[in-house]
Amino acid sequence: MTHPTRRDAESETAAASQTVRAAEAVEAVKETSFITAVIRAMENDRPDAYLSDPHAALLSTPRSRRMADEALAAGGTTGSVIVRARFGDEELRRGIAEGITQVVCLAAGSDTRAWRLGLPPAIRFFEIDLPGQLEAKEALLGPVEDRLACHRVSLGADLRDGTWPERLRAAGHDRAARTVWIVEGLLPYVRIEQFTRLVAHVRESSAPGSTLLVDAPHTEFYADPANARFLAFMESRGSAFRLGLDDLGGFLGRHGWQADAYTLRQLSAGACAGFPPPPARLCPPHDHHWVARARLA
Repeated sequence: MTHPTRRDAESETAAASQTVRAAEAVEAVKETSFITAVIRAMENDRPDAYLSDPHAALLSTPRSRRMADEALAAGGTTGSVIVRARFGDEELRRGIAEGITQVVCLAAGSDTRAWRLGLPPAIRFFEIDLPGQLEAKEALLGPVEDRLACHRVSLGADLRDGTWPERLRAAGHDRAARTVWIVEGLLPYVRIEQFTRLVAHVRESSAPGSTLLVDAPHTEFYADPANARFLAFMESRGSAFRLGLDDLGGFLGRHGWQADAYTLRQLSAGACAGFPPPPARLCPPHDHHWVARARLA
C-alpha cells in the first residue's frame, strides 16, 4: 500500500488554496458588474444625463451601492462605464437599422439593453455570463419583465472555456447570419492571450458584415499615478485590472477585423462622426480608455 507523503499533502493543500482563490476572484468580478449598474443608475438620474438606463436602479442593491461608493472613494471614475454604454447603444441601433437581427452580449453581467432599447421581437438577443450571474439579474429586473420584447436567450458559461461557441450555436445562434457582438467591461480582468482567443472565437462564429463592439483600458491607465490608488483597491478585493492596450484598433486589425478605435478624449473632441461627443466631466485626463467598433469583411 502506498501512503501519502508530506509533499503530497502540501501539494494537495496548495492546489486547494489555488482553487479557492480562483473561485473568489470569479465572484469578485461577478460583483463588479453590479457596481457598473450603480454608476449607470447615478448617471440616469442626472438632469443632464448622457446615458438613459432607467432599469439600472433595479440592479442597484445596498451591497452594490456600498461597493460602488468604495470604488469611487478609491479614485475610480464613471466616465468609461457611461461612455462605452452609450457607444454600444448607438452602434447596436445602427446595426439593427442595417438589418442585423442577432445580438450576442458576452459577459453580459448587468447589461439591460434587451429590456430598455425597445428591440423588436425579430431580434434574437443572446446573453452569456458566468453561471448564476444572469439569473440574479433576471430576478432583480422582474418588475420590468414586460419591457422585454425581443427574443432573449441566456446562457451560463465561462468565456475562458472554449466550448461556449458550440453551446451558443446549440442555443440557436446562426453563424451564417450577421451578428452584433458586445464585449463591454470584460477586458480589464483578462490576460492578452485570453482576449486573443476570445476574438478568434468571435471571428469563427461570425458571418461577413458582423460587428464587434469592445472597450479596454489604455496602457496609460496603469502608468498614470492618478489611478494607483484605484488599481490597488481593485487588486485588494480580488478583481485586479490586468489588460491594457496601446492600440486597440491595431490589435483588432491584426486579428481580421476592420476597426475604428477611440479614446474617451478623442470622442469628447468629436473624433467619431455621428456619435454624440460625451461631456468633459465624463472624460477626465486620467481615465485612459478605448472604445472600438469593428466589422468583419
